[in-house]
Amino acid sequence: MTKELVTIEFRYNNKPQVECHSGFTTKTITIGVFDTLDEAIIEGNKALEVFEKHFKLNTAYNKKERFSKNGGCFGYANRLITDLAYLQTPFSFFAKIQQLKYNDVEQTITDVLDGIVRYKNYIKNKNETLVDKTKSKI
Repeated sequence: MTKELVTIEFRYNNKPQVECHSGFTTKTITIGVFDTLDEAIIEGNKALEVFEKHFKLNTAYNKKERFSKNGGCFGYANRLITDLAYLQTPFSFFAKIQQLKYNDVEQTITDVLDGIVRYKNYIKNKNETLVDKTKSKI
């Protein structure tokens, strides 16, 4: 079973809690957990609209960023929005849609251990192939 988690992480400078700290602060809020990517996109985009009420679009970029099913790189879902070229904010933010996967712990441990064995076999085969290629050139 999978769900979609929508969060926004804020990164900014604040008065340090302890004098020797820099004051760099992160604060992450959860917008919600949704059954489908479509629902997550709708609610995530509503949150982005709140930002646009408070901050101007970057005039050099002048484009509203949005979560989407196929607006990301190579036609994949756009699950990450940042302030970088998008808005003129006095802080950084990262709005994300992450897929939550609910799995059995026992099965997950088995899958991870199987993956480790596959990786070791892959490296062993790759090294053997490299040795064979080197020998054939000699």
